[in-house]
Amino acid sequence: MRVDEYLRTSVSHVFAAGDVIGREVASQMATPVGSHDGGIAAHNALSRENPRRVDHRVVPRAIFLDPQVAVVGMTEQQAVAAGHRCWCRAVPLSVVPRAGAVRDTRGFVKLVADRDTTEVLGATLVSTNAAEVIHEAAMALRFHAKLHDFIDLLHVYPTMAEALKIGAISRFKDPAKLSCCAE
Repeated sequence: MRVDEYLRTSVSHVFAAGDVIGREVASQMATPVGSHDGGIAAHNALSRENPRRVDHRVVPRAIFLDPQVAVVGMTEQQAVAAGHRCWCRAVPLSVVPRAGAVRDTRGFVKLVADRDTTEVLGATLVSTNAAEVIHEAAMALRFHAKLHDFIDLLHVYPTMAEALKIGAISRFKDPAKLSCCAE
C-alpha cells in the first residue's frame, strides 16, 4: 500500500500504518514500528492541525540470542553506499569493565561514524543486555550525536552502556590502555 510521509494513502481521508504499508516510507515490519506509526496515523486522521510526519531513520532492533544482538542506524556498508567516508570500528567486550565483572566478555560494540563530521550513523552491540543498551545509541542517533557526545556523557560505572562510550573513545585512544573509568 502506498502512503506518504504523513501515512496518508491515495484516498486523502484514509491512513495506514504497520505491516500493511510494507517498506513504504522506509518502514520496517516490526511491532514497535507499527505501534508508533499507528499513533501517528491516528493523530493525522483525527486532527488536521499539526500533522506528524513519520521518520524511520532511527529504528532500534534486537535479536534475543545469547548474547543478544542489537542494532540501530546504518551499517558500515550502508554508510559507504550513502557517500559517507566511514570511520567504523568494532571493540571487543573484553575492554568493557561491566562485561568483565559479570564474567561474560562475549561480543563487541561497533560504531559507524562519518570520518569527517564524527556524527555517529549506526551502532551494533553483541552482548548481555544489548537490547537495553541500544536505546542510548538510538537517542544519540535521533539527535545527530557525534563521537564526543558519547565520550562526554557521564555513564554509571560499571554498566554495559559504557561500551558505547568506550567504542567512541577507540577513535582517539586504545581502549585496552584505559583506566577503570574510561577516560
